[in-house]
Amino acid sequence: AILAQAPASAPAPAPAPGPAAAEAAPPSTDGEDLTVIKGLGPKLASLLNSLGITTYAQIAAWDDAEIDRIDSQLDRFAGRIRRDNWVEQAKLLTSGDESAFSDKFGQNG
Repeated sequence: AILAQAPASAPAPAPAPGPAAAEAAPPSTDGEDLTVIKGLGPKLASLLNSLGITTYAQIAAWDDAEIDRIDSQLDRFAGRIRRDNWVEQAKLLTSGDESAFSDKFGQNG
């Protein structure tokens, strides 16, 4: 009976990769692609998404207190917000001024 149950439980893990793959997608599907911001990679974008941060406008609106609050949740990435000027980058991206963004922060990619 135990052997008969083992194959029955085998299909259950198969759906698990589907949701796991879906969790990796939010940086580009929910809100904006935060990885456009220099110094903000896929892992950080996923972490920010889990904190409810999905748009450039949210980052552009951060004040010092909010930067400190978010920064304290970034673990080994702490300090990146100020060091890489995320707020300034997000303001340029929110304004749609891609040429100013490129001039100041370089081409993406």
